[in-house]
Amino acid sequence: MHPFFKLRLAEMPMPARLLLTAVLMTLGTGYLFALSNVALKVGFFPDEVARHYYGNEASRRAMEALEQEPAPAIDGGVAEEEAFSFDELDAEAGISDEPIVPVPTLEALIAEGHFHLFGYTSIFFLCGLVLLFAEMTPWLKNTLIVAPFAASVLDIWSMLLTRFVGPGFSWMLMISGFVMAASFLSVFVIGIHQLWFRKQPVSA
Repeated sequence: MHPFFKLRLAEMPMPARLLLTAVLMTLGTGYLFALSNVALKVGFFPDEVARHYYGNEASRRAMEALEQEPAPAIDGGVAEEEAFSFDELDAEAGISDEPIVPVPTLEALIAEGHFHLFGYTSIFFLCGLVLLFAEMTPWLKNTLIVAPFAASVLDIWSMLLTRFVGPGFSWMLMISGFVMAASFLSVFVIGIHQLWFRKQPVSA
């Protein structure tokens, strides 16, 4: 093994320890804001996740009504456009007693997915870099390095599956999110502890 990879967090010089600490603290703050965003926009429970990506009964019936709408009449080769109103759709579909929950389109999910995947890769690459120098059981280190990357891919697919296949896949989205959050928290605690609270070995 190259001597560089034998270096441990507790043995690093002060500039390196400050750098890794700043990275972990900044990522930790960002993760808190990300979780807050999820809580405010989506929710942490399966029914809330399913409602956000799959929609409620009103939105499903509204989409069915839109699909059954006849094509616009063509006059002289130009389609006549009609103004669209959710109020009219509510009245026609008989769903005025329940608000329509807008669901994301395929284009929106693809845009969100590619943005998240690049972000996840950057975050968990830095976490893996910290783990390379952590003193811990090899199988646990390998698991913490690989697990969040696998969960991030599963997270993106579960959004698409929940939206276009069924609300049951909201559990997959929750599990993948939990794995990523637990992995990051583990790296944060291990990193900060070994950087600042683990005793350095006494040189012979």
